[in-house]
Amino acid sequence: MTKTLQELIDASIFLSTEYQAVLAELSQGAEWDVDFSAPSFTLRTTPPVTLTPYLLGTESAARGSFVWSWQELGHFDPQVVSAAVQTRQAGERHGVAELTTDELPLQDGLARRLTLAAKAATGLYAHYPARAGGNITAWLLLDGAEFELPRLTEQRMMQVIGESLTTDTAVDHNLAVASYAKLRGAHVEWDTDATCVVTVHDGAQRFWFDEHQITGVEPAEPSVGEDELRELERQARTHREALLEDRRSAVAQAEVLGEQQRAEAAERKRREREEADAAASAAAAAPQEEPLPSELTPEDIEAPEPEQPEGDVAVPASQVRDADLPFDQEPTRAPAEPGRVETTVLPGPQGETPTAGPQASPHPNTTAMSRIPDPGLAASQPGAPEREEPMPEPADAERGTAAETEERTTAHRDAAAREERVAREEVVERETVAGPGAADDDLSAPAVVDGQEVETNEQAERKGKKKRGFLSRFFDL
Repeated sequence: MTKTLQELIDASIFLSTEYQAVLAELSQGAEWDVDFSAPSFTLRTTPPVTLTPYLLGTESAARGSFVWSWQELGHFDPQVVSAAVQTRQAGERHGVAELTTDELPLQDGLARRLTLAAKAATGLYAHYPARAGGNITAWLLLDGAEFELPRLTEQRMMQVIGESLTTDTAVDHNLAVASYAKLRGAHVEWDTDATCVVTVHDGAQRFWFDEHQITGVEPAEPSVGEDELRELERQARTHREALLEDRRSAVAQAEVLGEQQRAEAAERKRREREEADAAASAAAAAPQEEPLPSELTPEDIEAPEPEQPEGDVAVPASQVRDADLPFDQEPTRAPAEPGRVETTVLPGPQGETPTAGPQASPHPNTTAMSRIPDPGLAASQPGAPEREEPMPEPADAERGTAAETEERTTAHRDAAAREERVAREEVVERETVAGPGAADDDLSAPAVVDGQEVETNEQAERKGKKKRGFLSRFFDL
């Protein structure tokens, strides 16, 4: 028969209130001790009271859930968890998911509601929420000879029902009144859903209901006599005994399930050890990798440069000059292909013969260069132009080989020597014709060469014209 969690709560709420009143008289607010190995729950009263505890589950505020004790059957005495197993069996019969789910998220009053439902399933109606520290509360059902209830009287019945209705826990009062009467051996006679008469040994009360809520109570005539009431009391005892037998069966099942859980835990630990050993062996057999350096150089982390095509030959991208790069980039590292360098003498005025070097024939890799005399010597000659700043020498990549550089240097020295020799010969000629010291005499006197007067450069300058000297002819100035 399918039931709901609330229906089980309504079925136990009135009798639960009566048992909790007995427990309050026993405990008197005293401290307590619990020993699940015994098992025992002891109230430190005078004299102490020892009851039998049954662990339903634990409520963890930190975890935010209620966990039924059947999840850890291997850690407890089977009798301690037998009530929880019995509750789960009842939940399976009646289709109550809350009683068969291992762990439930906490809601306001959830643990107490589950405990009240477990009372209807087990026949154990006293409970105690034991604070275990760490925001954990263990919800226990308690049993003992001290919970033997006296015969139900009219006054006791009204006190219990009135106390229960103050908590607003019960929803279906019709169900709650009928269940309480059955469990306590009282007689219930229903006229309609709106009214019934409950008969006990010392009288009767009529209850009025509106939408399954008690709206009024008044004295009534008893519906049955003592014989029928004694039979109802016997039936109530039979019901309690049937629940006790179910709990004994739950103890045996808890023992079997506990052994199974312990075996599964041992097997799980064995597999974990084997996996750990296998992982350690594999790590020992694997080749040792080089540890990562603490610091990486740019070369270590720089990605290889992609190859860029240049014609039919692949050239690294670092050697391809980008036209958009700034002009202060490092020069390219590409090797320069040297060519042959030959020197020629630049042509002078018409009719004059070059003074040095044959003219080189054109060649694709030939660079034509003239022999340039020593700038210091050229500046010392008469009529020489103002000294110009020497042109910077080309880069090493544009010069050619070392042998060609040496050849060019030697040609420069030879040209300078020839010019110096020509200059000395001119002085000697002038002194031979005009006599020693003529070069230092009056510059207005004409020089005589081969019996003819020759105008000198200085005289030409005074007349506003300049005679072309050797350097002027050499550079075609």
